[in-house]
Amino acid sequence: IDFSFQQGGWGASLADMLVRKCDVLNRGFSGYNTRWAKIILPRLVRKGSGLDSPVAVTIFFGANDSALKDENPKQHVPLEEFVANLRSMVRYLRSVDVPEGRLILITPPPLCEAAWAQECLQQGCKLNRLNSVVGEYARACLQVAQDCGADALDLWTLMQK
Repeated sequence: IDFSFQQGGWGASLADMLVRKCDVLNRGFSGYNTRWAKIILPRLVRKGSGLDSPVAVTIFFGANDSALKDENPKQHVPLEEFVANLRSMVRYLRSVDVPEGRLILITPPPLCEAAWAQECLQQGCKLNRLNSVVGEYARACLQVAQDCGADALDLWTLMQK
């Protein structure tokens, strides 16, 4: 998310597609998990902060939360806490008048374990994420969306097709 507005990034592409139709705002923070995002969300989005009638607000977490606890305890968030954090963020966004039909939860994307293992090796650490674990967080994200009446984009499944 942090780099989505770089040349060729999905944020830049989206903003280009929607030019003169709406503004695309990015509030992503590279490396963050839901534990940290839940804390800063009220500073990023407030009533009257320009979100009077958003086309959509997305919540896109799970890739860092799903890091393996033993290998990456700093970013890891247990699945139950991840679910609670997502629910908390949905509740907060609704409390600042983001309409129900405008909130979209996006699952974490799948992980290419072979490529990530190479990256970890270059960084001098062990493989600290598994696609099967990311899938558990993706399914939990979909369940939160269903339970909260929010829309969802199942990026984890779509990117593997």
